[in-house]
Amino acid sequence: MSPIADHPLRQTLSDLMHERALPVLTAPVAVRSWVLLVEDTERAAEAAWVEGLSEASPEDGRLANIEAESGRIWERHGEFSTWLGYTSEGAVLTAASERLGFGVIRGEDFAWLKGAPGRVFRSVEISVMTEAPDPARLSACLALATCVSCEVFDGRARLWTDFRSHDTGAGRIFIHDRGLQNDELSRLLQTLIEIGHYRKLALLGFGEARAVLGWLKGAERTLVDITRQLNEGRTSQEVIYERLTALSSDIEQRVNEVGFRLGATEAYARLVEDRLTSLRERRVDGFSTMREFIERRLQPAMRTCEAASARLMDISGRIGRIGDLLRARVSISLETQNQLLLQNMNARAEL
Repeated sequence: MSPIADHPLRQTLSDLMHERALPVLTAPVAVRSWVLLVEDTERAAEAAWVEGLSEASPEDGRLANIEAESGRIWERHGEFSTWLGYTSEGAVLTAASERLGFGVIRGEDFAWLKGAPGRVFRSVEISVMTEAPDPARLSACLALATCVSCEVFDGRARLWTDFRSHDTGAGRIFIHDRGLQNDELSRLLQTLIEIGHYRKLALLGFGEARAVLGWLKGAERTLVDITRQLNEGRTSQEVIYERLTALSSDIEQRVNEVGFRLGATEAYARLVEDRLTSLRERRVDGFSTMREFIERRLQPAMRTCEAASARLMDISGRIGRIGDLLRARVSISLETQNQLLLQNMNARAEL
């Protein structure tokens, strides 16, 4: 009896469950991550560049481990790529204990990234220690008075971060490992990295949303004026139809220009929400939690993006309804003209 054939995607989909996961790490460890925004036209050059750094050619959607012995990982996403470096060398981290492990992985160590296609969008360094940090050292590395601090993973770790870029050109997160087990540290690191990446990527749509809202004020005034002309009946239907068509074209062009970005913004915001939930935070007296800090700053921007999308859809629907009304009037006018023409033809026939 011949064996049952496997589905062609069986192994691929199984591997997908383990694809985007850090190696199992233990404290102490220092991590640094970069986000590079990469245009679609640069993807081929990026693949060739990555292949030149590694003997293994990266596959679509797969992690490519570059010089794995030195702890460097490259990952390709939809519109960006990430580079991550880590070190768990005890001697190196001990020597950097005065700085709580920050600066162990320097930008100069990744000088070869200057050849990578794309532009640096974000960088963050994370230090993990098993000893509780000295307040004086901590305040020398982070803006302690305004930083975020909370317990995560049901109290098995505590983190501090100030969401600021420091002299190394990166943000900083310090983690006190209180007993993380198995791959919990790796999952915590990946969650924090993704929260930061997706949070900043979500804000890409904020500027475009504000620009659209400003433009919509003029578009809505134009639509009000068109509606008034239609109601008054003193402007020819041809002129009204031309103005309505021009406005509709402008609206559709705006939808096409910003639709992807506003949709991506919503998706990134949902990912941030999911990752914040997975942190399982506990409050520490005197500090904000990650969720409180991020939601207080991210939610207003997301509401602006939602308002821009809703108003674009609303004005598009209103244009459609006014267009239907205009077509109905034109149809009635044509019917009236046809009736008059038939009456005149009948009158001439009788004569």
